[in-house]
Amino acid sequence: MPTPQEERSWERAEKRLDFYLRDRPIATMGLCLFLAGFYVYSCLLDLGRGQPWWKVIGWNRTRDLMGDLGARTADLVHDGEYYRLLRYGFLHWNAGHLAMNAAALWAIGEVLEAVYGPTRVLMLFAVSTVTGGIGSMIGGGDVTVGASGGAFGFLGAMVAFGWRWGGRLSPHTRRWFGPLLWPWVAGNLALGVFLPFIDNGAHVGGLLGGLALGAVYGNRVTDHGESGDLARWGARALTLALYAWALFQF
Repeated sequence: MPTPQEERSWERAEKRLDFYLRDRPIATMGLCLFLAGFYVYSCLLDLGRGQPWWKVIGWNRTRDLMGDLGARTADLVHDGEYYRLLRYGFLHWNAGHLAMNAAALWAIGEVLEAVYGPTRVLMLFAVSTVTGGIGSMIGGGDVTVGASGGAFGFLGAMVAFGWRWGGRLSPHTRRWFGPLLWPWVAGNLALGVFLPFIDNGAHVGGLLGGLALGAVYGNRVTDHGESGDLARWGARALTLALYAWALFQF
């Protein structure tokens, strides 16, 4: 049986979570809009290179275009173009690829942003995309694009939050950050085993990156969960540096 003090702590956490869930998830919204904008930009470039409009709408972007825009390729990363380990996460082969990843980011990011706040969500996407790129290289992936490594990082951070802070949540809320997530994680990884066009190396790398960050992150929901001011400002500076590094390498 929980003590009265634990029950009061659970109640405070529930109220904070409910309060932040009512806010607009500005970082998640901004990230999805940015991915959509980057995709439109790639389509316009494809049109400019002579692709017929019906191919631009219905087919994949060309491999050469993806390479020029920052796809993760082993040879170019080995040649020192390390920014590709993050920028590939902003690119998508086609509209369906973008829609699936944006939907996953939105569904998980809305809750993560309530728990961690916008800056840590953006940092989480960047770091787990990089670890996803590394995982793809280790797994032997040839050309990698897409935000799925970042989406798996979101999943990893959800699980890590439940592991680290779950004792300060009610049992009902705690299960949303653990047992209810595992079938989703396992199912998506299983798809990568049977579908050869899915880069499971990127998914596993992103998941591990999210687990690692979630294990050290503070949070703004549970009692005594928030990080100090220095850590928060350091996270903001590192996040800005990561995105600037990846985006301004043309």
